[in-house]
Amino acid sequence: MSKYSVVFHPSETVIEAVKELKEQLSAKIGWFPSKNSLAHVTICEFEYEDETYKNIKSRIANYCRYQNPFKVTFNAFENYTNGAFFIAPNSESKTKMAEIMKEIPKQIQFPVSHKSSEPHISIGRQLTESQLKIAYSLFDSVDLNFTCESITIRIFNPDRKQYDVLETIPFLSKIEPKKEQLTLF
Repeated sequence: MSKYSVVFHPSETVIEAVKELKEQLSAKIGWFPSKNSLAHVTICEFEYEDETYKNIKSRIANYCRYQNPFKVTFNAFENYTNGAFFIAPNSESKTKMAEIMKEIPKQIQFPVSHKSSEPHISIGRQLTESQLKIAYSLFDSVDLNFTCESITIRIFNPDRKQYDVLETIPFLSKIEPKKEQLTLF
């Protein structure tokens, strides 16, 4: 059984920018959870055997076939009460991403172990109150942009204790066929 994570994967430019923010924070507070994780926006996670995974991948690919790429902007530092410090999207980006984040677990049609409904890019997790204050003092503004043009499926690598990209499923902008209405005469 393998552990999978379904995410929006930002551009390399955004991944590098977030990596730099994590390095700056680490220089001030030391190591913290998610320091080594590449930038991503979690949609959901699940654990299944390979055969079930193939079925899930097929369902996600079918959904992505009818999605259009869209631009997103992440432009605010925020935190959750559990100590997560993150970059939040603007309201338009949040709305569009949240729609897809809500739909993907429905498309999978298998139970998922975790699903996210709030799009964000984590900088650090489980930070203490004082570490959060340091984070806010280090970073005052941010403006990261990228085009969401796919869904990425990652697989957990137990040796590295990080997720590795398994495959990327592109948004193909196809027109969804209309379901025929059957009439009884």
